[in-house]
Amino acid sequence: MEVDPEEYARVVGSERAAGIDFREEHHGQGEEHAPTSVEVVSIDEVHCRYEVPPGATDKVNHPVPGTTVLVPVEEADGWAKGRPELRFAGYLVTARRAADVAGGAAARGR
Repeated sequence: MEVDPEEYARVVGSERAAGIDFREEHHGQGEEHAPTSVEVVSIDEVHCRYEVPPGATDKVNHPVPGTTVLVPVEEADGWAKGRPELRFAGYLVTARRAADVAGGAAARGR
């Protein structure tokens, strides 16, 4: 599904977030979306530190800007290895729509 790249700026930084167009969700949000065929170009594990922001009243942990580490991997298998003082936040996948690959145009989507 399409996303607002700014939703990811706190985790991966504004520059990298600007290239995020889509996300895949598996947590029962109840929204039906047509499947899309893609060719995966690269996969990175995303790890960062989380903490309650200064002055926050809700005591909810949020990603700490500037603490993100991207680890290139061969597959998104759900078994990300822990990193000292960091938590696994998800995968950043660079992919091309299969229709764009067949037509010769390269599209970016993550």
